[in-house]
Amino acid sequence: MEEVSAVSSSLKCSICSNKGVKSAIVITDAESGEIICSNCGIVISQNIEDTRPEWRSFGSEGAEGYDRSRTGMPTSLARHDMGLATIIGRTDIDASGNKIDASIRSKMERLKTWDFRSQAYDSTNRNLIQAFNELDKLKYKLGLPDAVIERTAYVYRKAQQRRLVRGRTINAILAAASYIACRDLNVPKTLKEVAAASSLKLKTLSKSYRVLVFKLHISTPPVIDPMKCIVKVCK
Repeated sequence: MEEVSAVSSSLKCSICSNKGVKSAIVITDAESGEIICSNCGIVISQNIEDTRPEWRSFGSEGAEGYDRSRTGMPTSLARHDMGLATIIGRTDIDASGNKIDASIRSKMERLKTWDFRSQAYDSTNRNLIQAFNELDKLKYKLGLPDAVIERTAYVYRKAQQRRLVRGRTINAILAAASYIACRDLNVPKTLKEVAAASSLKLKTLSKSYRVLVFKLHISTPPVIDPMKCIVKVCK
């Protein structure tokens, strides 16, 4: 069941404000990432950041002393380390609230530097970092859902394991993987749209797409039903 909660913020519905409706409540739907007017149903904002905490239980919910510990962001294939990397903070205060000594702080800064370098110690990790940075840009250019992004990352990782990225540009393989993901999940995106968003020639993208389909033995579904493109055409 989707969690919908009311928010008290400066956001107001422009339609209801023009009509003089003062009782309209602005609510946020954390599951879909949208801010909606409760009166007319118009979507005021979308793709908002989810700030809810994620919890992990180390015991049964009914047990005495039930504790929920903060676990951080969920794992994702669309991150070079799958979201499992350590991050050393920049604060100069320890857990007790006391100020850290200068010598220990210098050591922590050095550890932070080596921790950052260790995350890109080989060409594979560096390739994934660059590829998934480009994937973030492609996500917002095309408005792709998270399911397509995860599928794209999966196909790209398979292509990298088979060494299909060598001799080809990262953008071309990534764009081809995203088009395959859109075809698999029935997201109405054409090859021309993906090529334009990736700043690639249609011929280059088509060639990379054929390479991935042939080498990875991917069986893509037929071309998407034109009826699903009606909303896009109307816009």
